[in-house]
Amino acid sequence: MNQAFRATVAATVRRLQASQTQAQATFLPERLLLLGQDVQEPTSQVDYLESLAIAAQRAANSVLCSSILAGHTSESDDFSDVSIWLGEGSFGKGNEQSIVKALGLDSGGRVSQISPVPISEGSKIPTTVRVNAPTPELEDLAAQLAELQDLHCFSTHPTSGSDVIYALVGKNVNGWGGLVGIGIWSDD
Repeated sequence: MNQAFRATVAATVRRLQASQTQAQATFLPERLLLLGQDVQEPTSQVDYLESLAIAAQRAANSVLCSSILAGHTSESDDFSDVSIWLGEGSFGKGNEQSIVKALGLDSGGRVSQISPVPISEGSKIPTTVRVNAPTPELEDLAAQLAELQDLHCFSTHPTSGSDVIYALVGKNVNGWGGLVGIGIWSDD
């Protein structure tokens, strides 16, 4: 993947970790992977997770946005999605606060509200992406997302500022993983 994409992934992680006052999730830039706190690198999952981040970027580019999670709702193209690995735990639907905490995103009163984001039944792509017809890149991402069970998506709305954090999380036989990204919403 090109350097510009890697730079936007790094910008996403820097922004996610900017206001953290507690232990941070570990970022592996060469693998485009953010590990939850106290989680070991999933050697059997690293290739899949890296390819998931790349597929997400290609899918986003194919529909003219920078984040497949924020989709067309974001007012900025400065951030890309990064793959995440949470490992074993209670990270299914209804446990969004556990995901936020595992990624170290709950510090400093940054998150005020967690909202579900619907995903398309067939493609597993968040409905923040508005397309009339699927692209080959969206189909490739959908095929990769099909490897995850109990897939769910949510957004966290900030207490202040315009960053909205999105997470798409599912489980495979080894634990929980997925994608996290940032969208920008102007204040009303």
